[in-house]
Amino acid sequence: MSDVLFRQASLRTDGTGRTVYGTAVPYGQTVDIEEFGQSYREQFAPGAFARSIRERGDKVKLCVNHESRKLPIGKATELREAADGLHAAFHVSATRDGDEALQLVRDGVVDSFSVGFRPVRDRRDGDVVVRVEASLWEVSLVSWPAYAGAGVAGVRTAHPALSVDIARRRLELILKTW
Repeated sequence: MSDVLFRQASLRTDGTGRTVYGTAVPYGQTVDIEEFGQSYREQFAPGAFARSIRERGDKVKLCVNHESRKLPIGKATELREAADGLHAAFHVSATRDGDEALQLVRDGVVDSFSVGFRPVRDRRDGDVVVRVEASLWEVSLVSWPAYAGAGVAGVRTAHPALSVDIARRRLELILKTW
């Protein structure tokens, strides 16, 4: 063999990852909100969390059902705004509550996100309150989200850096056998 050709391999593991990811907040989707005895319509504008991510993105916790009296089950490893919404990934800690939440996500029982935030700047668009800027405090795994598009996409099965390291070691072994 004179030329060695390489193709990127897809590495799969048995699903033991501890990172849940998905869309925490869809942008442009309007929902009916009822809280504190008031009803109104709401949507988030693209870029609503940009400042919050920049200033405190590494402090955003993952909770279950916005439960503030319990410890969080994880923390954000990725918060990224795109045209369609706020995309997020969270490392879930290896605790009893974290393990339980991960299993519920894997089983498809819990499949949604919801956010805890403080409004910073809003505007009105007819009867809709548009959240132009919001300070993100936490994201929760929930059974029933306010926004239908706020969904858990899945559980990452391996950390990308680990996958690259595994691929490199496998490649070195293959090349040694030639």
